[in-house]
Amino acid sequence: MRKRILPSRNILLRLALYLFLMNIVILVVSTMFVYQYTANSIKNNTAYYAKDYVRSMNNELNMYLKEIDFMTMSLFFLEEDMFTLLNDPLKRIEMRAYFDSFKYSRDFINDIFLINKYGEVGGTSSAYKDRLLVSDIYQIIEQSDGELVVSPMGYPEFVMNTEKAEEEVLFLGRKIKSPQTNSIEGVVIVTVYADRIYQIIDKQDKQYDEMILLLDRNARLINPVASPQQEVIDRLTGMSFQDNTERLIEDGYLYLSVAEEEGALSPLQIVGLIPEPALLKEAASLRNQLALIVVVLLLISMTLSLGLAYNFVKPILQLALYMKKMNQDQLAPYKSREMKDEIGFLIRSFNQMVSRLQASFDHIEQERDKQKKAELRALQAQINPHFIYNTLNNVRWLVKVGRTEPVFEMITSMNEVLVGAFRLDDPIISIAEEIGYLQQYVKIQAMAHPDQFEVIYDLDDNVKEGEIARMSLQPIMENAILHGILPKRKKGTIRVRGREAEDHLIIEVEDNGVGSVSHPVPRPGRERVGIINVDKRIQLYFGADYGVRWKSEPGVGTIVKVILPKSKRRSQ
Repeated sequence: MRKRILPSRNILLRLALYLFLMNIVILVVSTMFVYQYTANSIKNNTAYYAKDYVRSMNNELNMYLKEIDFMTMSLFFLEEDMFTLLNDPLKRIEMRAYFDSFKYSRDFINDIFLINKYGEVGGTSSAYKDRLLVSDIYQIIEQSDGELVVSPMGYPEFVMNTEKAEEEVLFLGRKIKSPQTNSIEGVVIVTVYADRIYQIIDKQDKQYDEMILLLDRNARLINPVASPQQEVIDRLTGMSFQDNTERLIEDGYLYLSVAEEEGALSPLQIVGLIPEPALLKEAASLRNQLALIVVVLLLISMTLSLGLAYNFVKPILQLALYMKKMNQDQLAPYKSREMKDEIGFLIRSFNQMVSRLQASFDHIEQERDKQKKAELRALQAQINPHFIYNTLNNVRWLVKVGRTEPVFEMITSMNEVLVGAFRLDDPIISIAEEIGYLQQYVKIQAMAHPDQFEVIYDLDDNVKEGEIARMSLQPIMENAILHGILPKRKKGTIRVRGREAEDHLIIEVEDNGVGSVSHPVPRPGRERVGIINVDKRIQLYFGADYGVRWKSEPGVGTIVKVILPKSKRRSQ
């Protein structure tokens, strides 16, 4: 059987849970929407401001590049035979002085070197020719078409000055063509202090854990960095950064490239890589705040849901509780404030049903009471003729044997017993009153059978206050005398005891007569009719838990217990 997910027995919990779940869905969906919208906004704003920052760095770097580009492009305009001057030591000194003045006016330049097509070298510092010709920057220049190119930052090991050889620099250079013949005359190499470049691209406080990369036009990394991983750098190869670009690459980095002018070719480009999680730091903080707000709102929502649900179903719950506590003895209309909605209709319908049920129960109770009284009268009517018959039979026997003296007294006692026995409208009397009638009956039997038995009474006072059906003990006493003691043919004893148990009263009639086969309820027979009658009347009035219990042993005697309730009877 399929189990229910939601509680099915309590309407308040169901309604509160429905409202709570609805609020959860609304809050979660709205929170996710707000977070996504905010995250995108933060990401876009971060990219916008980061692009401005990258643009400013590129602008500063381009100032250096333009100076170097202009200087290297104008060499032939300054001196047409500049590369041929390298053959003359004196001219080489003059050229060095010229480049020194140019270098000192631009404090970012470290050295300037010229190499003609014959492999002769000159410049602001002395250099090892063989080392220079195999350097990375020279090889890159050789593979170029005359544009300004760069080589990764490093150390100019080809410089003879050891101090300068240990200074980190950025290498730039290009081929120089003759304006007249368009033939390549040589190569110019410029080294720039690496510290000046780092001043541009390094930041002490990185707000977004960004990485600033210095790339050439082929997306080769120029500045050494510890991260990102090399495969991330490799993916940048071939990406165009000459246009304004912002995109997310596969590893979750925001790639930012800002060109100075659309379509402009620059030998160097500063690009930014910002890890996407760093972009969303503020969004993550906002998400945590939203989560806290959502939790608080859910608690408020739960409280409001319970409150609203309770106010909505309170009349129904009160009516259900009233119906649960109500029983046949407490049937009464449910009192509440007048409501004109469906709940009010439900309460009015319930009250109408209660009124009809009460009328039905009253009618049934009246009929049941009439039936009970009729049955009690019928059972009582079975006892009375039997008692009268036995008493008159004793009177006849006494007259027959000539004992006329006790006849008057016997008839007097019989009269007192019959006065109580024929009050059929009040079938229940106190045990004390029943004992009084029993004593009159015993007196009659004692006159009929002198010196044949004795009766001993032992009843607690609180037992005498209990209630019993009329003529309940007389048939039991008659059975003890006639069928227990007299067949024994010697004097016997009958004890009438009354005691209180935990939740009921017990009256025992015990004789030491001949006894019989034990049976829990006496079998029907002429001598047993009275006891069966008593058992039926007690059960009819007091219930099936009460009545007569029978125990007998041959040659030992018989004990008959009458079990009665402690409580007083209900009004008839």
